[in-house]
Amino acid sequence: MKQKLMVICGGQSSEHIVSRMSCTSVMNNLNKDNYEVILAGIDKDGTWYELDQNHMNLADENWLENSQVIDSIFDLLKKQDVILPVLHGAYGEDGTIQGLFELAGVPYVGCRVLGSSVSMDKIYTKKILETVGIPQVKSIYVKKRYDSQLVVVDHEFNESCEIEDAVEQQLGFPCFIKASRSGSSVGCYRCNTKAELMDKLLEASQYDRHIVVEECIDCIELECAVLGNDDVIVSRVGQIMPHGEFYTFESKYEDEESKTCIPAKVDQEIQEQIRKLAVKVFKAVDGHGLSRVDFFLDKKTNRVYLNEINTMPGFTKISMYPQLMEDFGISYSELLDRLIQLAFDK
Repeated sequence: MKQKLMVICGGQSSEHIVSRMSCTSVMNNLNKDNYEVILAGIDKDGTWYELDQNHMNLADENWLENSQVIDSIFDLLKKQDVILPVLHGAYGEDGTIQGLFELAGVPYVGCRVLGSSVSMDKIYTKKILETVGIPQVKSIYVKKRYDSQLVVVDHEFNESCEIEDAVEQQLGFPCFIKASRSGSSVGCYRCNTKAELMDKLLEASQYDRHIVVEECIDCIELECAVLGNDDVIVSRVGQIMPHGEFYTFESKYEDEESKTCIPAKVDQEIQEQIRKLAVKVFKAVDGHGLSRVDFFLDKKTNRVYLNEINTMPGFTKISMYPQLMEDFGISYSELLDRLIQLAFDK
């Protein structure tokens, strides 16, 4: 008997289009013989639609053509056996929609509410992972208050307006500015001088009230895929070769000169260190199902630092997570089957 599966894409985050790109690949690789599929799309205004599954490319502008508005989302969710939320960013990857699934009592793919929420916020990911000794680059927390003032927040949550001095003294320039709860390099900027710092922070604050400012190191970007709940599978390490200063949204999804390499062109000892750290990070945030854990390798010192953990990594045709699993010997279709079955573990 086929399982009733709802696949969800779109969403209200800045990564809306990436979700639709990912979902196109998911639908093209899903074994339809195993599932009775409903394809749901959430537009940028938050309206839910049942989508036409004959669309070959959900990233097209006409993705809502022949769709129908879903009147009672909660009732429809409760009728499903399992949910596959192919959602990235705010409201889809941050514990929000996971809470809805929990209330509906329906199994779903991916990390639960706590793991999703903590992992989405780079500030709090750092704070939790500090307690288990995960190496991280030096960083500063900048917050946009509700009165719109930007302040720097110390480890005891004291606030100060002296942002420029704090960054200059603790990190120096250049540095990186990142919207804390954004992904796909949206709201991420390289800041080369003190003079441009506040403007870049204001830009980042358009995406999130929480902002991370990190020291800049000359590094290799490495990624590792984790699959499972308790006894997890860990892939080999992949290497990002961005075309440009760093791995921007454009270099990820639009620049054909950006490359990925599996396995990474780094020493085996370093790869094994990264694989062990990836599992530790996954366990520390109470991971479930899958995650892609990203690292920096300092070219000068050969030291490994955590970059971030992604609890619902990209599933586009060029995304690293399915590529790493394919390298491990798990095809895209088999990967989806495994993730769906892992959803039933409570």
